[in-house]
Amino acid sequence: MTAAGTATGVAFAAAGAGAGALWPGLTFSLAGVLGGIALAYALHELGLLRLPVPGRDWQVPAGWVREGFYRSAAIFGGTVGFGVFTRVPYASLPIWLAWLFVSGNILYGALAGLIYGATRALSIYSSASTKDSAQLVELNQRVMQLSSLAHQVTGLALAAFAAYLLSAPYLP
Repeated sequence: MTAAGTATGVAFAAAGAGAGALWPGLTFSLAGVLGGIALAYALHELGLLRLPVPGRDWQVPAGWVREGFYRSAAIFGGTVGFGVFTRVPYASLPIWLAWLFVSGNILYGALAGLIYGATRALSIYSSASTKDSAQLVELNQRVMQLSSLAHQVTGLALAAFAAYLLSAPYLP
C-alpha cells in the first residue's frame, strides 16, 4: 500500500508538472476551482451537504488474495494502495490527488503518497496481532466507531485547505 500510494502521488504530481509546463497559467486557475470544490466537500464531510464522492465501489476479488501470503499482500496492497481503483471512504482523497496535480511538485507527491499509503495500511498493521476471527471482528467494530470522528476531522481539514486556496491570491 505504501509503495502504491507513493506511485500515485508521483504520477499525479508529474502529470500536473507536465500540464503546468505546457500551460503556465493553468495551475493558478485550477487552485481557485479546487478551493471551491474543497469547501463543498468540507461541508459534505461535516454532514451539511450531500455530494457523491468520486471513486469506484470495486472490491479486490477474493481469488486474487488466495495465492500465498506475500503474493496476496502485494496484490491487495498494490490495488488498494493506489487509492483510485477501490471504494473511497473520504472526500479528501480526490481533493488530495487534485492538489498534487495542481502543485506539480513531484517530491511533495512522493512524500504525500507515501504517507497516504502507510496510513491506509494502518488497519492491516493493527490487525496483525489478532489471534482469532472474534478479535478481528471486535477490532473492526472499534475502527468503524471512529468513522464519524474521522469524517469530522477530514471536514475541518478540508475547510482549512479551502480557506488557504481561496485566500492565497490575496495574501502578501
